[in-house]
Amino acid sequence: MSMPSTPEAVGEIRSAVCQFAQSRGFHDEKVEAIKLAVSEAVTNAVLHGYSDHPGQITVVAELQGNGALQVLIADEGRGMLPHRDSQGLGLGVPIMTTLADHVDITSPTNQGGTEVHMHFHTG
Repeated sequence: MSMPSTPEAVGEIRSAVCQFAQSRGFHDEKVEAIKLAVSEAVTNAVLHGYSDHPGQITVVAELQGNGALQVLIADEGRGMLPHRDSQGLGLGVPIMTTLADHVDITSPTNQGGTEVHMHFHTG
């Protein structure tokens, strides 16, 4: 799914990913972890991805062969640069890394933007 980087995107994307996880048999406790981690990743894309114009956020959620859920949150914004005027507490990435079983955050050099890859195991 792809959506404009607006505050409304946070809830819509979070809901879609959680519904997908529930439909694939993830238990409520794990779905709550997915919900918070996805919220943090999308919120970061909305707040920090595009400094002077709205852009797009792309989300891909898929079940891997081992039963793990892989979630990609991507934007084509400014990348992972220091953001001195941020009003956030800077806890988004630590929250994601605590809740997901594995997190990779990259900034593709040829395109710009940020990609957050999160993996959640069923158990």
